[in-house]
Amino acid sequence: MNSRRSWLIFGIAALAYVAAVLQRSTLGVAGVAAADRFDTSAAVLSSLAVVQLIVYAALQIPNGVLIDKVGPRLLVVVGTGVMVAGQLILAFSPDIGTAIIGRILVGAGDSAIFISVIRLVNSWFSGRIVPQLSQWMGNIGALGQILSAVPFALVLHAAGWSVAFTSAASVAFLAFMLSLIALRDRPASVKAPVAPSFRTVLGRLGPTLRRPGTQLGFWSHFVTQSSGTVFALFWGFPFMVSALGFSTELASSLLVVMVVTGLIAGPILGVLTARFPMRRSNLVLAIVVMLGVVWTVVLLWPTAPPVWLIVVLVVALGVGGPGSLIGFDFARTFNPPHTLVLRTASSTWAVSPRASS
Repeated sequence: MNSRRSWLIFGIAALAYVAAVLQRSTLGVAGVAAADRFDTSAAVLSSLAVVQLIVYAALQIPNGVLIDKVGPRLLVVVGTGVMVAGQLILAFSPDIGTAIIGRILVGAGDSAIFISVIRLVNSWFSGRIVPQLSQWMGNIGALGQILSAVPFALVLHAAGWSVAFTSAASVAFLAFMLSLIALRDRPASVKAPVAPSFRTVLGRLGPTLRRPGTQLGFWSHFVTQSSGTVFALFWGFPFMVSALGFSTELASSLLVVMVVTGLIAGPILGVLTARFPMRRSNLVLAIVVMLGVVWTVVLLWPTAPPVWLIVVLVVALGVGGPGSLIGFDFARTFNPPHTLVLRTASSTWAVSPRASS
């Protein structure tokens, strides 16, 4: 455990998560271009993002059940492969209906990644480093949002829709190949546990969901991450460009600020969570209060919010992203080890598509 091989596994798993965040967040940057390409209303266009999120959320529990049967490696391989297919369909889709099919596949493939990489972290590492690495996994994955906000946006405006989405799919294809070649479910020295039957796994689901620790993890994950997720994946970029009149460059930069804030805050929250486990609720409550105050000021501002206030907003949202990962630590410590995947999936089910699960 915690060997060089462990770090190789961590690196490949992190790449898979970066690829997943890139695929899920590309449409948030391409919203204006999508309206022009498909010549449709904003309401219909929003279905592209909404259906992806619905599929993602709906598959969290089934994937949590499957991971005990087939292992995290297979789910990562299949998930990245399905994302590649979905992005390629979107890249060459002639109409909105075909594009929706592509986003359904992206959501389905993406849904398998985060819970699988968290399982890999728990399988290949031990000790107090585990919650810190869980934070790091979430933060490194957020680099995918930077890839969508900067290079993807540049390619989209310079080379067009098909080239941009094909380029994004190539990152998922790289993760697919590396996962297929190098990922393993657990160290060779660790005996594979006997895979429980589906009836056994489903029988654990109810008690797991009823445990206060699981519920605390769910709501901690939900309230700290939800507003940042919808801002990054749905309406943040169009809002800044179309409603506030920001340039596309400034809007992209503000999304990057959001990610960089998470990269800075994540390790700090990880260390605090590991050193002061009995004070984790205080961290969550502080983040929720901060988000509530900032959103209240933005929404009640008498005119269009100034740039400095939007900067404060994206910084607060950036802290909320890694703050949501405290929810997984609640679920991890309040449940018995044999329910690891179910408790992770039930916490992820809150919102997990972090542009941030």
